Amino acid sequence: MNLGQILTQRFNLTADQWQACLDEHKRSQASLVRLLINKNLVPEQNLLQVLSEHLNIPLVRITPEDIDTSLIKDIPAKFVTHYNFMPLKAVGASVRIAVNDPLDVLVLDEISQFLKRPVAAVLASEKDILDAIKNYYGVGAETLEAMAGEAAQPQELEFLTGSDNADLKDEDIDPSVIKFLNQIFQEAIKQRATDVHFEPFENDLRIRYRIDGILYEVPVPPTIKRFQSSIASRIKVMANLDIAEKRRPQDGRVDVRMEGEVYDLRISIMPTPFGESIGIRVLPRSSPVIGLEGLGLDSDGLVSLERMIAKPYGIILVTGPTGSGKTTTLYASLNKINSTERKILTIEDPIEYQLAGITQMQVEPKISFTFANALRSMLRHDPDVMMVGEIRDSETAELAVRTALTGHLVFSTLHTNDAAGGITRLLDMGIDPFLVSSSVILIIAQRLVRMICPQCRQKIPDSESLVRQFFPDKPLTAALYQGKGCESCRFTGYKGRTAIFEMIVISDEIRELVLKKQPTHIIKQKAVSQGMRALRDAGWEKIIRGVTTIDEVVRVTQEEA
Repeated sequence: MNLGQILTQRFNLTADQWQACLDEHKRSQASLVRLLINKNLVPEQNLLQVLSEHLNIPLVRITPEDIDTSLIKDIPAKFVTHYNFMPLKAVGASVRIAVNDPLDVLVLDEISQFLKRPVAAVLASEKDILDAIKNYYGVGAETLEAMAGEAAQPQELEFLTGSDNADLKDEDIDPSVIKFLNQIFQEAIKQRATDVHFEPFENDLRIRYRIDGILYEVPVPPTIKRFQSSIASRIKVMANLDIAEKRRPQDGRVDVRMEGEVYDLRISIMPTPFGESIGIRVLPRSSPVIGLEGLGLDSDGLVSLERMIAKPYGIILVTGPTGSGKTTTLYASLNKINSTERKILTIEDPIEYQLAGITQMQVEPKISFTFANALRSMLRHDPDVMMVGEIRDSETAELAVRTALTGHLVFSTLHTNDAAGGITRLLDMGIDPFLVSSSVILIIAQRLVRMICPQCRQKIPDSESLVRQFFPDKPLTAALYQGKGCESCRFTGYKGRTAIFEMIVISDEIRELVLKKQPTHIIKQKAVSQGMRALRDAGWEKIIRGVTTIDEVVRVTQEEA
C-alpha cells in the first residue's frame, strides 16, 4: 500500500486532493509534507506518525541530549535554514539529522554532499526544528551570515512615528542589519519580553530579554560583535537620535507595528568603554489597563483600596523598587474613579499607557517642565484628582502635600522598601511631620512574583522542610506546588506575574507616631497590630493557594528576612 492510499484510508483524503498536492509539488518543487499540512488535509503530528511507520524512520522530540554542539560549528546557519533541517550528532560514519520532510530525497542528497558524509534522517515537527536552530545557532543567525557576505532583503517595520534623521536614512543602513533587528524585536514580542538589552563587552555583544522580571540571554552567534556599530546606528535612526554622538547618553522612542499590533519602543543609549549600551522598553499599545480586581489584592485589601480612593482629598502613595508594578496599580486606581464628574490630570515620566477621559502630560527636563513645575500648572486647571509619576525631591513632595491639604486627591510613587518607609522618606525630604500626618491617607508597598506555569504545575513532595526553613511560624494547611518546566514557560516553571501588597491605612495612632518622628520599624509594628499584612505574609497567602512558590516570594522579599 502506497502513502496516498494510507492517507486516504486514515484521514478521509480524497484521490483528487492527493493528486492535486502531487501536481503542485511537481510544479513548484514545494515540500509535499508541508502542502498536506498547510492545506489542513492532514494534522502534522498524524502525518509524521504515518511517515515514521511507512518509511521506518524514528519520530523524535529534539532534546539537548540529542545534539552535539561541536558538529554545529562546522555547518553554517544559512545552509541549515535553507534546507530546514537540524544536525544532531555523528553516528559512526554518518551524521544524524532531523528533518520535517523525508520524502524529498534530493534535499537529503544535497545535505549529504555538503557534509561529505552519509546522513541518517529522523523525523521531527517543523516547530521542533526551528526552535532547535534558534537555540543553537542563535536568533537571526542566517541574517548575520548574510551581513558578513551578501545582503539580505529586510522585513519591513511600519513606522507610525516619523524618522526624519537628516544624517543617515534607512537606505544607508545595510538591509541585513534591519532584518536582524526586526527578528530580535519579533522574538522579544513572542517571548513576552518587557525589555531588550544590547550590552557591549570587550570581545562580545550580549543581547538579553527581560521576561517576567528576570533577564535571559538571547542565543546569538559570536560574530555579532562585528556588527555592533551598525546595530547602534540602525536603532538611532529608528528613534531619530544623533548618529554622530557617541559620548553622551541619548533617549528616544518610536512607535512601530509588528505582527498587526502597535508597540511603543522606549530607547535609551549610554556610552561605555566598549561601545554604546542600549536598553529598549517594549510597551504594547493595545494592552488594556488592569482593573483593581486583577491586581492580585485579597478581598480585605481590595475593600480598603476602594474605600481610600473614593475619598475627596489626601495623598495615596505606592512604593517599591523599579519594575514592581507601581504604575499599573496607579492606573487601575485612576481608572476605577474615572467619571465625567471628576477632572483627572497626570504628569508622568514617561506616559506608559493612554487612559481614556484622563488628561496626561509627560515631563520634559530640557525645557524645565519637571514634576514640580507641572504640579503648579495643574492646580490652575481646577482638577479633582492628580497623579504625580514620582516624588523625587523635596520641592515636589512639599507641593504634593500642600495640594492634598487644599482639597485634592493626589496619587504618587516613592522608591522605598516597605510601606512604613514611605513616611520616613517624606520626613527625610524635609516635610514637616504635621503636614505628613495630615495629608497622607494610604501607603501601599508591592512586589511582583512570578506565577506557577499552569501547564506543568505539580505538587512539591517535601513541602514541610521548605516551610520550616523560610516560614517557621506558618502552619502548612495545604499542598504546595511548583512548575516542572515545559515549552509553554520556556522551561522556567513560571508564566506571568501577580502582585503582593502591604497596605498602611493611616490611622490616628499612626499619625501620633508620625508626629513624634518614630522610626520605620515602630510604625510598621503598629500597622501590623492594626491588621496590616506584611509583604512576606501576603506572599504566603499566594503560596498556599498554589499561585506561586516559596522561592519566588523569598526572592522578592529578601529585605524582610
